[in-house]
Amino acid sequence: SQLVMPPPAEDVELSLRRTIHDRTARRAKALSLLEERGLGHVADQSIYDLSGGERQLAALASVLAVEPSILVLDEPTTLLDLRNRTLLRAVLADLPQQVLVATHDLDLALDADRVLVVDGGRVVFDGPAGAAVAHYRALMAPSARSQAG
Repeated sequence: SQLVMPPPAEDVELSLRRTIHDRTARRAKALSLLEERGLGHVADQSIYDLSGGERQLAALASVLAVEPSILVLDEPTTLLDLRNRTLLRAVLADLPQQVLVATHDLDLALDADRVLVVDGGRVVFDGPAGAAVAHYRALMAPSARSQAG
């Protein structure tokens, strides 16, 4: 949803404009970054012709092109099929950046070092991923929800 330019290659190139001034080198780097994300085949297609998952992966490639020190992601696995969700999880696990994620994807949450569970606008648990997911599951159980209401 953060893509600015119609084809993914141009969007990544836009991210690279500050660091790579030569147009040919910038284009080559953009294509390389898209290829790394499995998107080389859609580099010059309109984002409107891409699947939701391809759009999200292209947006991630654009963001990573500027090499941020911290990456903040909001529901990054939404609209991704299993293949792309697995690919995204592997990409996030290998990133050198600190990654903060807001998600309802419990498998993705299990990849984290630390998880905060938020309910009713308040942090109700802060700890290791496995314990946090177990706490969340218990909190969302029908019996727990009826007691809270």
